[in-house]
Amino acid sequence: MLSYNWAHQTEVKRIREALRSHGFSVWIDVEQMEGYTYDSMMNAILSSNVVVSCLSAQYETSENCKLELYYAAELRKPCINIVPIRLDGGPFTWSAFVTAGRLYIDFHTTSNAEWDSKVDALVKQIRAAIRSSAENETLTDFSASQASSITLPDLPELKAWLKPEGTEMESDIAEVFRKQFPGTREWLYSKIMEFTNNDNEAVFWTKGVAGVGKSVVSAVACNRLETAGKLGGYFFCKHNNVNRNKPQRIIVTLSYHLAQRFPEFANAINALRLAENDFLEKANVDVYFAKLIVDPLKKVPSEKHRNVVVVIDALDECGVISSPERKALINLLANWKEVPSFVKLLITSRPESDIQSTLSVSFKAHEIDLNDEVQKKDLLLFSENRLQLLQHRMGVTLEQVKSYAERLAAKANGLFIWLALAMEDISNEFSDSLSVLDAYLTDEFDPGNNDYQMDRMYVSSLQRATQGMLPSFVASLARILAAIVVVRTPVSDDALAKLFGTTLSDVRTKLSLVRSLLNISDNAIQVIHKSFADFLQSPTRCTDPLFLIDIPVTNLFLASRCLHSMNTSLHFNIGGYDVKDPGSKPTTKDIPEHLAYSSKYWISHLMTSNLTIIPTNIEYSLETFTFTHALHWIEVLSLTDSLPVAQVQLTRFLPNIKNEQIAALLRDIPRFVNEFRTPIAESAIHIYFSALTMCPEDTALFKKYAGQYKDVMHRVVVGKDSNWSSCLATFEGHEGPVVGVDWWISEDKETSLIASASWDNMIRLWDAFTGVEIHQFKGHSGSVNCVVFSKDGRFIATGSDDKSIILWDTET
Repeated sequence: MLSYNWAHQTEVKRIREALRSHGFSVWIDVEQMEGYTYDSMMNAILSSNVVVSCLSAQYETSENCKLELYYAAELRKPCINIVPIRLDGGPFTWSAFVTAGRLYIDFHTTSNAEWDSKVDALVKQIRAAIRSSAENETLTDFSASQASSITLPDLPELKAWLKPEGTEMESDIAEVFRKQFPGTREWLYSKIMEFTNNDNEAVFWTKGVAGVGKSVVSAVACNRLETAGKLGGYFFCKHNNVNRNKPQRIIVTLSYHLAQRFPEFANAINALRLAENDFLEKANVDVYFAKLIVDPLKKVPSEKHRNVVVVIDALDECGVISSPERKALINLLANWKEVPSFVKLLITSRPESDIQSTLSVSFKAHEIDLNDEVQKKDLLLFSENRLQLLQHRMGVTLEQVKSYAERLAAKANGLFIWLALAMEDISNEFSDSLSVLDAYLTDEFDPGNNDYQMDRMYVSSLQRATQGMLPSFVASLARILAAIVVVRTPVSDDALAKLFGTTLSDVRTKLSLVRSLLNISDNAIQVIHKSFADFLQSPTRCTDPLFLIDIPVTNLFLASRCLHSMNTSLHFNIGGYDVKDPGSKPTTKDIPEHLAYSSKYWISHLMTSNLTIIPTNIEYSLETFTFTHALHWIEVLSLTDSLPVAQVQLTRFLPNIKNEQIAALLRDIPRFVNEFRTPIAESAIHIYFSALTMCPEDTALFKKYAGQYKDVMHRVVVGKDSNWSSCLATFEGHEGPVVGVDWWISEDKETSLIASASWDNMIRLWDAFTGVEIHQFKGHSGSVNCVVFSKDGRFIATGSDDKSIILWDTET
């Protein structure tokens, strides 16, 4: 089977004819996906021994192509092999990850003279793959006839509902995967692959300190599991990415991956979507896990219970330590035995106290020990190989290279990240490699202090990068680095330039100086490792005041730049709707990255700047925003599925606003969005068509904006309210009378909880800001009549007709 995108049909047809001339039976879809169904895709793949994936930039962006390749790679029939070819220069993100480790044939720049040799190479690859398929044929337990009886739901609909992590995360994984060094960590990968066949072990937990290479282990493990047909799903947590540091995001992403693998699982998720479309907005972590992972897995028939593994990397970077969500997730993972046994779990993490204390009760950790001999051998292998490449430049003998490699590997003290950065420095084309190597070998530090060792590395890298630069230039670079660390989700260099109000070339020039300390892709710029972010934020570790990040000051700066971006870029009808047609669709949802970021996170940056009084320049920008662009802002939030920002974050921020005119209008916005959320979420133009039309006339928002958009609004003759209803929210869920309620607000007003007691024997905990049910407390056998919070909100006491009083921990 040839898997390809329609844009390259001409080249693919030529390849098909060439393969047929060599005696192969070749299937391709030549109808531009007309009548294309998931059933026909499954049958085509399951009827093939080899899938030739014709990778291209268009292939990369096609959901159908992605589904095909993942189906062939991850599902499901071990006698299927993938042979990748490339038809253009990409870029390749998720497809590079899926096909990593496979030799690809590049047809991109093939001349007529080279054509025959490229086809011959492809024929050899296909024949080798067919031989491999024949050897593994006895392993298959999933036939084409079985597949044809299954109807997959509309996976794009599930994807739109679940919103799993996708291209950005897969690009990061591909980048991490490329950092592996062949021959290293084989001892650990062998253990992982043995674990997949061990029915007595449900969880493989790898722990290690920062810098030992845990994420590389996870990326390589994913690739090997995928090659073996045993990868069920994966999630790589990221401390500085709000989409990848929340427990709920792990669960929805793994759920989507499992839906791609098991049709019965997908059908169960689809049934949940249809029955409870608002489920994702209201459920807590426990309910997420039960309804999106455990219950659907129980629908997978036993004959398909071949072991698969889901991978969670950097668990320590998920959630805030001691937060209820993080505690709930760790507890769920510690009780993985509740998950059907054919789905296993691979976790990597730092040995943080909450993870250690909870997981160690249930599982034995596989620790990457800095002093372990196998770790030292891996470091030596890497060091020796990289220094051999520099032998002639340094003018040394092979024996000297081996001696240098041994000493440098010993200096690494088990830290792969230290050795990798050192080799980047030594290999720099503008450096005297031998002198830099000698500097590393003669540097003295406490071999038992890993933080100090990494700090010395980071200090020397920053000093070398900025040597001879003007202080103003260094200060500007330091501010960009601070922004990279503090932003809520990684942004591209282009978005960073627009946020800073400078040129793309200026940002790229500065970042090129510290390239070894960053991961730079087309989509995002991130620090190379969390330990570098930790270093830049610690006054005891980062002793250079220029590079030490003042978190509140950086947040205030970013808030200012976000407000500036919105005030200069927001405008009416940014989605390009037909303003005369209430049912029109947007002509674009492609909001500029810097504007989408600013709209989502300006409040977050202001709230973490620790301000008691808003500075004059910020207040001036806020005034312009409030009285000119408030409705335009809601447009962007609607188009980017971010309306909770206006509902929750703005509500929390309002007490900080002392200017009553600004505060009066901004107070209307959460009510406005809550009241008209359905039409606004469906179509941003209904902010004007429906919401502003029905907005109470005595509100500050209506008075300010109705006159500006009267040509778009409909006319209401009777029945319109003059002001907001006194009912702020309704919390529903109890099945019996509610007879007790208590309300708790934290001192910083960041958290607001409501507890309710009912004759249905239940106590429910709610987020007062959003109305989302956080938890259900079950334990009473009779009606619950009263409920009360402890002063700190940590505990709830309840009294019941069952003659008992129960004390509950709200964080567990």
